[in-house]
Amino acid sequence: FGRWINLRATLTQTRGLPALQSLQIGSLPLPVALFEPLARWLAVRNGLQDEIDQALSAVQEVGFEPQQLQLRFVWRGGGESRRMLAALVPPDQQRLLRISNDRLATLLAEPSRPQTSELPTVSLAPLMGPIFDLAQQRTAAGADGAEENRAALLVLTLLSIGRQMATVLPDAAAWPQVPRVQTTLVGRADLPQHLLVSAVIAAEGTSPLSRAVGIYKEVADSRGGTGFSFDDIAADRSGTRLGVMAVQDALRLQRALAGGVTEAQILPVVADLPSNMSEPEFLRRFGGVDRPRYRAMIGQIDRRIDALGVWGLSDLAPR
Repeated sequence: FGRWINLRATLTQTRGLPALQSLQIGSLPLPVALFEPLARWLAVRNGLQDEIDQALSAVQEVGFEPQQLQLRFVWRGGGESRRMLAALVPPDQQRLLRISNDRLATLLAEPSRPQTSELPTVSLAPLMGPIFDLAQQRTAAGADGAEENRAALLVLTLLSIGRQMATVLPDAAAWPQVPRVQTTLVGRADLPQHLLVSAVIAAEGTSPLSRAVGIYKEVADSRGGTGFSFDDIAADRSGTRLGVMAVQDALRLQRALAGGVTEAQILPVVADLPSNMSEPEFLRRFGGVDRPRYRAMIGQIDRRIDALGVWGLSDLAPR
């Protein structure tokens, strides 16, 4: 009765939820009738009862195919869907996100922007200083530096991929709305997305928030992909370094960014890196992702990141 238990169950497909056919814990067979009270006890013990009840009320049918599970569910509007999404983000994290969200909304509302049909473009670099300056002030007052950094990264990431906070946290619809802008690095809108999405995934691990922003980015890539690019890889790896440092060396990252940074301090030179290669061209030039020429190019990119001076530290380099 430690942290782990070996459970084997056999399920039978029905017209609704699967029916339990047999249940075994370790080498001990158990009566099927024990499953529901045991499952509910585990749910209550781990504080998951409400989330499980909400999920079960939405799921209509579960089907099994070879190497595939099919799920049919009803996504109800109103309070229930808001509760389900809000349950993915703990209240303490919601408060941190509100603080960073409000700072970014104020920051982007300061300049007078002409009303045009196109989104105004803003470099990512000057936005990072004020956001991480706030994180540094709150950390100095006793807040958790890593959590402050995670919140700062998430609000910047949602901005870069064109999503409002309410997309992942419905209650945020009542917060001050961050003006829509197009963030750029070296004049490109895709590089902030690569950098920040990688940073959030590295900082958040496999949390629901990191998965959400990763999915939004993949959808955007699928709509406008231009082939394999080492400049994208450079932004990805720089972002991973940023995300790792955000949680492993939170105070030093805040000190480095709070005073303001330039684009050249957060992204290595990418203009000369091979880009927009089709798959046949990539294989012809580099042989594949496990070949020496590819590994040499990645090594060159990592050396450029090492030289940045902000999160350019070899011990934080992605492997």
